[in-house]
Amino acid sequence: MNYIDKNILEKIGYYYVIDKLSILCPYGRDIIYNLKPIKEKQKLMSEYKNIQRCFSIINNSKLINDFENLFRRFRDIRNTFIRCRDKQILDEVELYEIKCFVKLSIELKELCEKSNLQIQGIILYDFSNIYELLNPLRSKESYFYIYDEYSLKLKEIRRKKKEFDNIIFKEKDIEKQKKLFEKRQQIINEEKAEILEIRKALSLYISKYVDKLIEETLSIGKMDVVFAKAKLALNYNMCCPKISSEIKIKMNMGINPMVKADVEKRGGKFSPISIEVSKGTCVITGANMGGKTVVLSTITLNYIMASMGFYVFAEAFEFGSLDFIYFLWEDYQSLENGLSTFGGEVFKLKKILEKIKNENGLIILDEFARGTNPIEGSNITKALISYLNKFDSISILSTHYDDVCSFAKLHYQVRGLKHIDFKLLKKATKQEEYLKLINDYMDYTLEKVDKNTPIPRDAINICLLIGIDEEIINIAKTLYDQEVET
Repeated sequence: MNYIDKNILEKIGYYYVIDKLSILCPYGRDIIYNLKPIKEKQKLMSEYKNIQRCFSIINNSKLINDFENLFRRFRDIRNTFIRCRDKQILDEVELYEIKCFVKLSIELKELCEKSNLQIQGIILYDFSNIYELLNPLRSKESYFYIYDEYSLKLKEIRRKKKEFDNIIFKEKDIEKQKKLFEKRQQIINEEKAEILEIRKALSLYISKYVDKLIEETLSIGKMDVVFAKAKLALNYNMCCPKISSEIKIKMNMGINPMVKADVEKRGGKFSPISIEVSKGTCVITGANMGGKTVVLSTITLNYIMASMGFYVFAEAFEFGSLDFIYFLWEDYQSLENGLSTFGGEVFKLKKILEKIKNENGLIILDEFARGTNPIEGSNITKALISYLNKFDSISILSTHYDDVCSFAKLHYQVRGLKHIDFKLLKKATKQEEYLKLINDYMDYTLEKVDKNTPIPRDAINICLLIGIDEEIINIAKTLYDQEVET
């Protein structure tokens, strides 16, 4: 996925989700780690329908076990197919690999027909001719050998070799044995030459079908991935996204499973997130530690999942197709390269501002300009919001600056710690108790508010919550009261 940084994908929980997928064959694993957004609406809708078609199979324990056992037995033999395509002579091990592959492919095709499973965009070919070629004895055993049935000449050579073996065994004269061994070696050389000719013929025959065999590996991988997507959807009670012709994202009761798992592990409760945004700029505000980054990562994760043909972690999700996603998070890499955090942000932002002149995208900016002084940071953020409003892209910014919201088209506020019971703080005596209170009272719910609604000033309360020295808190309160009066 070349439109968003891998470090960001890690942070928003994308790889957490990918690791939850039950991918069983090497062809599926190759696909899942190289997924890209599906731009065509019909292909995207087909992928959603394919997931739905797998639900009935997954709910049938015998059928899903049969499918999964088949997927597990596939081995990655694409290099063998490439050698065959390049007109290389395959050895017996490679011919054995192909025999196993086509046998499993035949079984998979039969199982799909038996279960009446039709997955759009996936074709399974009939390779019974190749299997019969590599299994002339029609044995059910899983092995391969250059059989006598491939050649009368080979059969005769092997008969002679066996005959010589019997003669040599009975011969007691050492000199006569030596001569017999020499003749036997000639027979072995004849056998090797004939086997080589047979391997050539088998390789040449299979090479006529190698493009279909390679295509089959892709189909098997796609099917494995679709089943994994369907299992994930059922396990997490995910919903099928709705594709809109408008530039919009509408998410109802969305979650981020990585964050949810972490919050619940620490004894807290994750609050689902609902939001609706369209082209232009939306600003998200809230107290520090109030969950703004969680909101942004939840929106981004679910949009990415939807655009790549997954169901999403929400009760309902509607979105319009966009050309790219850009997520600007705090950039530690820029510090390693000698830039300030703000310098790194500006460097990356410059690239995206060029991109939106020709393409429509989803632009996520988390606390932009936090690394510069507040006055300049506020003014730059206002200017950026005004500028982004001109384009047919969706821009979502989180900020702690007071006076930038009026420049945006939408303003959402995270409840955060708004409803915390500060009376309980007096009873808390340990750091673990402070952290538990944060987890218990953190509310990620978004509220749509007026553009001029002030940002919550919870910084002092958070300091109090964590147990900062009371003298510092009292000084901060005094300074804040003086600022408000002026």
